[in-house]
Amino acid sequence: MRKLFHKFRKLRTNENILIAVDVLYNSKSSFMGIFLMSFMIMISLKNSPISFLTYQLSHYAFNGILCVILADILRSYPLNAWRASMFFSITQILAVIFIPANYVFFPLIIGFLSALEAQLYWRPKDFLEIKEVSNTKRDKFNTLRQILVEAVKIAMPIILGIVISDAGYERAAIIILIISTVQLLLSILLRPTHQTRIKTRSLRESLNFAVSRKSIRRTLWLQTLRGFAMTGCAYGIVAQLNLYNSTSSDMELGGMQAATSAVTIILLLLYRQFKSKQSAMSDVLVYGLMPATILLPLSAILFPGNFIIAVVLFIYTNAVIVSLYSSAIFSVYHQDELKKSIHDDAYRMEIEILGELWLTLGRVLSIIPLLLFFYLGHDDWSLPLIVAHAIVIPIVVMLTYRSVISRASNKR
Repeated sequence: MRKLFHKFRKLRTNENILIAVDVLYNSKSSFMGIFLMSFMIMISLKNSPISFLTYQLSHYAFNGILCVILADILRSYPLNAWRASMFFSITQILAVIFIPANYVFFPLIIGFLSALEAQLYWRPKDFLEIKEVSNTKRDKFNTLRQILVEAVKIAMPIILGIVISDAGYERAAIIILIISTVQLLLSILLRPTHQTRIKTRSLRESLNFAVSRKSIRRTLWLQTLRGFAMTGCAYGIVAQLNLYNSTSSDMELGGMQAATSAVTIILLLLYRQFKSKQSAMSDVLVYGLMPATILLPLSAILFPGNFIIAVVLFIYTNAVIVSLYSSAIFSVYHQDELKKSIHDDAYRMEIEILGELWLTLGRVLSIIPLLLFFYLGHDDWSLPLIVAHAIVIPIVVMLTYRSVISRASNKR
């Protein structure tokens, strides 16, 4: 651990700011995730998760729409857009505090504001990281950031769980409001060392460019599969709902989120250690964990409501699938692929927009059946649904792995 962090002390100021802002951004994830789910279920008729599913679906639907509407702004002013996302983060938390909580309009309003924040944050953030972080430092940068993110996720869910249990969601929202304000102030300190304003290209022109490049086509389809089965999909939502139904308080929910982050840190450190010594060992770590992708949902179907299985499924989903593979491994591959395949900043930003659309498509296709199941009263089908998602995950792993191997072979 000490050697690992000693290497990262060499990161430049801008790299440290990017990490700090991202850590603060992700520290709010439990509030907008498991705790918001708990709150929306509480305000729903018959304690149904339909409001939370509506929020998730509206968030990703607005994500896809705003992705196109805001394209020119994100291309021309990525740094300003990135900073504006922190402002809308503050607006989103104020909406949670002051908008009357009902199960119809509340999920739609919060879904829109969270989508606006995400659109203004993620693509400019990825663009700034591509420009400010060299490829030689990218793996170290992403590993450190992910470890710090998970470390914060250990503390924040416990703190928020205690606050919510004692003083309610509004008091917890005030804590998140303070974090968002600090995040905004930090973002103002970033002084880019490269040109951030880029010229405009049409989406049609960029789509033709993407179609003509096999490596870019592959990344787009991988984004769809990733959205369908890994990040922000029905698989993760069902794992959250299964855990919610197996716990008795927000404090327990926070404790489980903290345990997930602790497991994630261990896995990231193991992956980093194996990867630095022997590439094959890191592959063994990833592939060795993949069979559980299908076994755990099957166990949850056979033993519904079992607390231990619910906890293990939740930890596995968030620690292994989302944090280890999707965020740590896939993100490095995706950013490296874009930087090596596309040397034009305008094209790269447009391909990021297309990638967001493909990712949103996968998420929407994943969530719609789940929402229909609960709306029609067939919620028992939710766990079998994620078995189908579980089958997709090893496919994404294998396709990504083949892409990396193919790229390495071409270098030789």
